Amino acid sequence: MVIVGGEEVPGVIVYGLLPRGSRRPGFPSGAWILADEVCDWTLYGEVWEVAMWEVPIAIWRTGDEFVVAVRTTLAAVIAGGCRVAWVGAEGLPFCDPPSLLHPDCMSGGVLAWMTDDGSFECPLDPDLPLAPVGDERLLALRRHARGLADAEVGSG
Repeated sequence: MVIVGGEEVPGVIVYGLLPRGSRRPGFPSGAWILADEVCDWTLYGEVWEVAMWEVPIAIWRTGDEFVVAVRTTLAAVIAGGCRVAWVGAEGLPFCDPPSLLHPDCMSGGVLAWMTDDGSFECPLDPDLPLAPVGDERLLALRRHARGLADAEVGSG
């Protein structure tokens, strides 16, 4: 779910973690059948940024088409300079660095992911109950994003 005009609607939130001041990635809206405009914003600290897009989905792609839409979206975010990109949703755990991608704070918060070395996983299926990635995967993503996901306040 995502929030559009104060209302919860079906959709996902796409996140991308990158060094502060990097060029903002573009969002491939054509990968989805949208119900409304994609809303975007950026959270940031001294050394990190998290680009975020709320994607309201009118019609969910299924099967291989769904995985292609997720892969295309995350690949575009990675191509834009992000070290790690992932899919979440409204109400799922999210924390800023230094707790980003740490299981103590974000367990159950990542539904699909990609890293800048091309690794990808999409256990999310819109026809099944949510199946977030496990805590071991979160820790692996956190290690991949070392220096950003674990950046302390005031670091730089």
